[in-house]
Formats: sequence, structure tokens, C-alpha cells
Amino acid sequence: HFGAPGGSMADVAAPAGLPDPSGPDPASVPESVPAGVMTAVQRDTLRHQIAALSHVAQQNLLLVQQGAEEAMPGAQKSATMTAIHASMGVARDQPQYPGPVYSKDGTKGSGQRWTPTATQLARLEELYATGMGTPNGALRTQITEELARLGPINEANVYNWFQNKKARMKKKEQEARRM
Repeated sequence: HFGAPGGSMADVAAPAGLPDPSGPDPASVPESVPAGVMTAVQRDTLRHQIAALSHVAQQNLLLVQQGAEEAMPGAQKSATMTAIHASMGVARDQPQYPGPVYSKDGTKGSGQRWTPTATQLARLEELYATGMGTPNGALRTQITEELARLGPINEANVYNWFQNKKARMKKKEQEARRM
């Protein structure tokens, strides 16, 4: 398929009713056609490709306009947009942009402050002492799962703890240099 690793236009099958996009077999092109000049079949293929691209662009514009209208407060959600989202495997109310880097599902906390247990805090300090900076997504998930066995915690707590620790250490270093 086109777009697959190693794929190319030659790997794409022509849509029903359209000529093969790779064009005629070079052996079938008469020798009387000079280089750089399109044959009638090539021109026809190009016309079909341009028409198909134009149609896709028009449909995309309509979908973008309809999506913008539906995004307005109080707007009705159309069955067309719902069907399109379903065909693409996209949740209808999925955010257009990902949430914060530390929250995989983009949700916000309940507003309750997180207070680490003594064992969670000791483990976080231990990890920080190894020279670890703010952990990436996979490592943060692993750390969160480990600390969840010791008490309530989520990835945002882990992310924020490392960011805050780094800021506190930087501030402490700056104060030490001033003295």
C-alpha cells in the first residue's frame, strides 16, 4: 500500500475505472513520441488523477468547515461526521491535540493535592539520586506502577515531583554560589 514502509506509487493499484497510475508499459509507447512529450493515455491518466485529487480536496474542505461549525458551543453533531470518525477509528469526542505530556489520557486531576507516602518519597529520592532527570513516558509509567503499590499516585504526580525536585536543586545551587 502507498504510505507503507518501502511503498511507492508503483505499489498502488489503480482505482476502479481509472487507468493504471504507473502509465503504459514503456515498450508499448511508440518510438515516434519524443522524450518529454506525454502520450494520449498519459494525458488521460493525469486528467483522472487531477480530477480525483480535486474531489478529495473539496471533500476535505467541506469536512473541515463542518467540523468547525460543530465545534461551536451548542452545535448539533452530524451523523456524517460521526460516520467518518467511526470509519477512521477515531473517538468522536477525542481531543484534537494531545493532553499535557504527563497525562496519557489528557484528564485533569480531581483537585486533591497528592502527598507521597514516606516509602514513595524515599523511592523517588533514590531514583533522583541515580542522576535520572524527568523520566520519559514509558519509564514514567513503569515508575508510577511501582509506586502505586505503595500508595495512591498517578503519572502527573511523578512528572511534577521530578520537575519540582530539579527546580529546587537548581535554586539551592544558585543560592550556594551567591554565598
